[in-house]
Amino acid sequence: MLHRASITALLALCLGCAGTPDSPAPGRSRVFGTLRLVPHEGVPHSAGGGGSYGSRRLADTELVDYSTPGFAVVYVDEGAQPGGTASIAVRDTLVEPRLEPSALAVGAGGRIVLENASRTSHIVSYPAARLVRRLEPGGRIEIPVPQAGEQGLFLLDVPDATATLFAAPGRHAVVSTSGAFVLDDLEPGAVEVRAWHPRFPPVRRQVELTADASLRVDLEMGVGIGPDGAPEEPAR
Repeated sequence: MLHRASITALLALCLGCAGTPDSPAPGRSRVFGTLRLVPHEGVPHSAGGGGSYGSRRLADTELVDYSTPGFAVVYVDEGAQPGGTASIAVRDTLVEPRLEPSALAVGAGGRIVLENASRTSHIVSYPAARLVRRLEPGGRIEIPVPQAGEQGLFLLDVPDATATLFAAPGRHAVVSTSGAFVLDDLEPGAVEVRAWHPRFPPVRRQVELTADASLRVDLEMGVGIGPDGAPEEPAR
């Protein structure tokens, strides 16, 4: 039986290693960390309780829950076509049909699989690919993603039924509910780690990666946060 002190030391060692991913593949690098949303000074923010801003003009605008990042993507621009497949569906709800999920990510050069899981036909539009098509119930189409960047998908027959696609120009990761992310199998050397969010300005961080090593990179984004992650100077 292990001595109590030995067990305590073993547990401490395990806890210390829990926050660091395993070593990357030989000759490659890994970036891991967290993305945190930072509320703008003087602006109220929700802690999961909903609500709206104290302004008539923004009465219908839901407060941002800064305690979780929501849908966000951390990526690197490798000038490559990372590909992959993202799935989205038209689904009936208690109110009206919707595109679900409302936000998704894929690598540039990948494909979108769009399915009509509702009970009626709908006209779907994907402007980036110049696509407008009626999709019957149970219908399914695969659409090549023509370019990198933020793109929209729409149901033309249902007002406000939209979804946002982010096509990353390199390896990417959708952050977890806690904001954690891991970018694996990266080329060693200078690289710019970037973060995209549908509601906030993008941020980036220039780092130097070492072969066979993992690097922690924590990012912050929000209104008033510059691209480099530093607070912007107020306009004079």
